[in-house]
Amino acid sequence: MIVLRIILILIGLVFISFGYVIWFKEKYNLINNFQEDKKNGKFNDSFAKRVGKIEFIGGIACFALGIITMFLNDVFTLISFIFCIVSIIAALIFNQVKSTQQNNNPT
Repeated sequence: MIVLRIILILIGLVFISFGYVIWFKEKYNLINNFQEDKKNGKFNDSFAKRVGKIEFIGGIACFALGIITMFLNDVFTLISFIFCIVSIIAALIFNQVKSTQQNNNPT
């Protein structure tokens, strides 16, 4: 399970770095097809900022849980790993659905 802990820490660091670059440095080209979707009016800059924020905060959570699990048992490591990955993916999907609905129903 030490490998899973190291993977959790590394995933956290990757998400922190991508989230930082997208959210703070506004490198929106790191988001797949964002420039094209922005031209088509599907997404806007607030979508990209939310993606960066989700990745940054999710990365901090993965990194922190990776460090915390070093001191806990193996079952908690597996649960934490699954929770982190599923939470980040769910948040990114929710963000995309929310942005798509907002752009299709302007009020």
